[in-house]
Amino acid sequence: MRKMEIKAVNQLGGVFPNEETFEEFYSECIENQPQASEAVRRNYRGMVKAFEEYLNAAQEDMFRYAYQCGFEAAVEAFGKGGAA
Repeated sequence: MRKMEIKAVNQLGGVFPNEETFEEFYSECIENQPQASEAVRRNYRGMVKAFEEYLNAAQEDMFRYAYQCGFEAAVEAFGKGGAA
């Protein structure tokens, strides 16, 4: 390999002579990639469910706090004789 070719190979990650060769190889590998195993798919579904439960709990906490703040502000306003 000539010195310029070696420099080009090193700049492109070391094993591909040019970007076009990489893209062709990468596309072929992606097309032939096997589907994830059932264990991976099952755990992914579990992760999504756990994340949804987390979001729901966080939203409920925020709602409870906002409601509490509003209630306390109303109690204070009426306690001072004010009206909303």
